[in-house]
Amino acid sequence: MLLFGFGMGLNFVTLTLTAVSGVAPKEAGAASGLLNASQQVGGSLGLSILVTVFGTASRDEATKQVPAFMAQADPGQIAAFKETGFLPDPWGDLVLTQGISTAFYAAVAMAGLALATALLVIRVRKSDLDALAGAAAKAGPAA
Repeated sequence: MLLFGFGMGLNFVTLTLTAVSGVAPKEAGAASGLLNASQQVGGSLGLSILVTVFGTASRDEATKQVPAFMAQADPGQIAAFKETGFLPDPWGDLVLTQGISTAFYAAVAMAGLALATALLVIRVRKSDLDALAGAAAKAGPAA
């Protein structure tokens, strides 16, 4: 969790700098607003996709595990299952594990797609770097 938080902190700073670099000062607010709106929509959409993948994979695995449970369970376990709707261990664990692992694979695919997009879409020109270096030199050292 600590590593993830550190990585996200580095990610957001560099993303913000990339998004607003090369933007005219009078349009910096609009660029920043567009960046924030894009992050909110992307986060919401990404989370909803992953929750849907998790739910679908869990439901599909449950359709496999419930018959296996019913074939091996004693009458007391079957009565408890019908009352609560929860599969006991190990059947319930298998359903949860399948849902989480499938959602994790989907998250890895989404991260790979984001990486490919960043590598293929973001282009830094030498003139942009020279302009940034010139602006930093004019500003002087931070006090």
